[in-house]
Amino acid sequence: MNFDMSQPIAFSLEVAGLENAAQWQALIQQLMTETDTFLIASMRDGEVVPEENVGPVITLLLMAEQGALRLPVGIGSIENGEVGMAILSQFQGAGLGQSLMTALLDWAQANGLQQVWLDVQVDNLPARHIYEKFGFIMVGKQVNLTLPNGRQTQLQKMVLELEI
Repeated sequence: MNFDMSQPIAFSLEVAGLENAAQWQALIQQLMTETDTFLIASMRDGEVVPEENVGPVITLLLMAEQGALRLPVGIGSIENGEVGMAILSQFQGAGLGQSLMTALLDWAQANGLQQVWLDVQVDNLPARHIYEKFGFIMVGKQVNLTLPNGRQTQLQKMVLELEI
């Protein structure tokens, strides 16, 4: 990313589509160097679970714009009621995660979802703080998981009941 962090950057959200697929795939590749989120999303109880789409699905891109430069710097999605989001580390801590979560939850309510859920790494305190701020509650027991990259982590399922 060639953003000048000392200058203003404008942020917006847009639905990920085929027209910007190359950009968001590049974002995911970069995020995969910063976080295990995408490894965890496909794992449950130590086994890879095939994904099957049931219900409405959305993927939002957090776009950053500065001059002629306009690139995705974060991504959020809801699929099968599971919320997932990740923001490049250099853009974390500025409230962008909260904006992305607000948009995802607004979409979920507008599309009739009664509940959303996510898995959070127990030691990811900033993520847990955001989720708890939105009313997600921890359910069930923590799960010890060995990721495909060999790293050990503990996951906690969190659930949010939505008002319809």
